[in-house]
Amino acid sequence: MSAPPIAQSAPIVPFWNRLREITRYPAHMSSMITIVMLAFGNLAIFLPFGPILVLLVTVAMYRYAFECLRATANGYMEPPEIAQSTDSGLGWKQIGLMVIFIAVSIVGVVLFGPKFGIALMLFLGLCLPGATMTLAMDESLASALNPAKWIALLTRMGWSYLAVVGLCLIILMSQRYAGALAAKVLPHFIAVIVVGIIANYALIVTFHLMGYLLYQYHDVVGFEPARPQILRPPAERDPDQDLLDEVAEFVRDGKPGNATELLRGHLRGRGGTHAVHTQYRKLLRLTDERDELLRHGQQYLNILMAQGKGRLALDLMRECKALEPTFGPADAEQTTQLAKFAAQSGQPELALGMLSDFHKRFPKSKDIPQNYLLAATLIHERLNQDEKARALLNYLKENYPNDSLMPEIDARLALIERTMAITKKPEAKG
Repeated sequence: MSAPPIAQSAPIVPFWNRLREITRYPAHMSSMITIVMLAFGNLAIFLPFGPILVLLVTVAMYRYAFECLRATANGYMEPPEIAQSTDSGLGWKQIGLMVIFIAVSIVGVVLFGPKFGIALMLFLGLCLPGATMTLAMDESLASALNPAKWIALLTRMGWSYLAVVGLCLIILMSQRYAGALAAKVLPHFIAVIVVGIIANYALIVTFHLMGYLLYQYHDVVGFEPARPQILRPPAERDPDQDLLDEVAEFVRDGKPGNATELLRGHLRGRGGTHAVHTQYRKLLRLTDERDELLRHGQQYLNILMAQGKGRLALDLMRECKALEPTFGPADAEQTTQLAKFAAQSGQPELALGMLSDFHKRFPKSKDIPQNYLLAATLIHERLNQDEKARALLNYLKENYPNDSLMPEIDARLALIERTMAITKKPEAKG
């Protein structure tokens, strides 16, 4: 009897057939709230230390833009309300990336003259979207500065990548023209807000466009999107809404301690909905109760994993790891499931953090070979650390020679060794 056919997913609509939807993406209410609020934040320029405050606003805007990029790359075609799952330092890393690109261009002009400098500037401008997408996938500035990553994206996506670069340039030029026009005809105070809205809107369009390019070409760039369900049930009243209303009243009255104790008792006695757990953690952060945040995080992580809510579990993992880098699931099975989901969701560093020293924490686990094969794959494809990946695979060959995954381990090891042989510099002859 032949094997049943594999179900085929619906083809992804190319970005050139969704340009209207892409340009209207930031107009969703959830995105416009952030765009407008942060545009008003630019009014800080009129305050003491204004440039520093505006820089912080810009960093926040870039972080939200990365949230939109990643959500789009994962198949979500509506913008998120706030930045939750991205690294809080991504905004700074993007600004650092652009500063480095500009500095390299200037150095090129100074050292090699205007012709080479302009050529270098054009090349870096062409590669900046690729570097930005790499930063979104790997959350590593070092990885985003790796030219091999940019070239890989460009060659694998082909003319589509060049088309997106051209569209980003058109959007940037249009934004500059509209901003200059607004600054010319409006009073300065109002113009600061309007120019900020235009710039923020254009930024979200470009990052959404780059995210969609990753989504469209995920199969050739090694990114596995976590596609959402197309149909979502209508929102219902939270079963614990009465409790949440009571907590909100305590907070309004300036009694966060009472609110925290009320939620703590409810969770210990009867559990609670996601909204209750979320509100409890907000109050714990407000009162800086680090130990309780970690204790509750461990408990709530078990609940989320049991309910199959992987995305929420990853968000919780990131939050708790920021408090305690060694934080992780309590058992091997949860670690395996969550690390795999993190890798599929384009969060390789989080996955690798969970898999670090897995064999020492769970020496009897049957998941060691599959987890270290995943880790080696991520280290090879996302971090370009082939020596480390090869060492990990050789460890598996030595200690688990009869494992059923050995053919895949051998194939991955052979690929890594071929890559190393190609990239290895020829030894200098004496």
